Amino acid sequence: MATIVYNKSAVLGEITLMTPAFNASPASTFNVSVTPLPSARCMEILNSSSGRPPMYKPMERYIISAVLFPFPCLTILGNVMVIVAVLTHKRLQTVTNAFVVSLAIADIMVAILVMPFGIYQQLNNKNWQLSRTWCLITVCFDVMFTTTSIFNLSCLAIDRYLAICRPFTHELLTRRKVILMLLFCWSVPILISFVPILLEWNHIGIEDYVNCAFPPDDPSQCTFIVNKEFALICSSIAFYVPTVFIVICNVYIFRTARKQAMQIRSLEVTAHRHNRKGNLKHETKAAKTIGIIMSCFLICWLPFFIMNIIDPFIGYTIPYNIWAVALWLGYINSMLNPFLYYIFNRHYRMAFRRLLSCKVCRGISEFQDDVVPSTLCAEMSHSATANFTQTCTTDDIPYHTAT
Repeated sequence: MATIVYNKSAVLGEITLMTPAFNASPASTFNVSVTPLPSARCMEILNSSSGRPPMYKPMERYIISAVLFPFPCLTILGNVMVIVAVLTHKRLQTVTNAFVVSLAIADIMVAILVMPFGIYQQLNNKNWQLSRTWCLITVCFDVMFTTTSIFNLSCLAIDRYLAICRPFTHELLTRRKVILMLLFCWSVPILISFVPILLEWNHIGIEDYVNCAFPPDDPSQCTFIVNKEFALICSSIAFYVPTVFIVICNVYIFRTARKQAMQIRSLEVTAHRHNRKGNLKHETKAAKTIGIIMSCFLICWLPFFIMNIIDPFIGYTIPYNIWAVALWLGYINSMLNPFLYYIFNRHYRMAFRRLLSCKVCRGISEFQDDVVPSTLCAEMSHSATANFTQTCTTDDIPYHTAT
């Protein structure tokens, strides 16, 4: 009688199967030698979690990828326009817009180094074929640029706070200090993304779950899993602490702006006070625009960071689809900022129109657009009072007469 000895194992997914090898020995015994099975423990761990991502049919994958494809394209186009607008328009070359440009660069990097790989996974049914190392690098880029964005928003909040609440201190915000702030915005995210992720600090204490859900010898999965400590510390540094700081700054900004507006209305109208009111109005409008941008960022990223903290404490039971929606909602925020600038900021709106109409390409200065024909000013001067000067104003923008 042949002897059946189980001496070869084949790993299929997370279940280890034992395959029989037939031996022509005349021995009449039936021997079964079984190696330790990790599958029972893995099945227990995976059954208590959300499990593997769902598989989609080809047509479903094509539709999802087609819906996601415009996002990186619009993100790159819009943020490149923001950068070009600042570089080509003197009015936009301010301290505030230094952080806006830095934010735009971070958003462009998300569109180039993060979004395409998310689309690749959807198109390929979450089957990662670009090596485990590149998977870790794309995850690092994701964490880095998200953190860079919110750090830039924190610097914008500081700038607006100083401009409205501490105007004399704001004048001391030199170019050197701005450069140091920008270096901080980019260097710290590198440290809290590449170092812990490449060293796999996020897997400490959850090695069993990681090895079962994403076996080391199966590089076809690219998913970012974090332990409780990593989720709390990194989410706090990258999102929650800056968010609290931004909210506090904005509360002070609008309280101070409201208080100063009430004080100005109670004073007699003089030329000096009129100018102060105009300056306050300008700073308040800028603060309002920045506040809207910050609010959109928080709304887009809050669901992801809430789940990022909760999931490790509930055994990684949040379904993949919910994670995917929350993650892409955060990515879409990178596309929204240029549209918000256009809608809520008059100077950016004018700059975008000049770029789209190729006035910059034709060498037409932004100040030439502000020139009011002398005949128009002459007609207006006949009906104006004696205090009418050579400066005409429209929509709060000074338009100087041609000389």
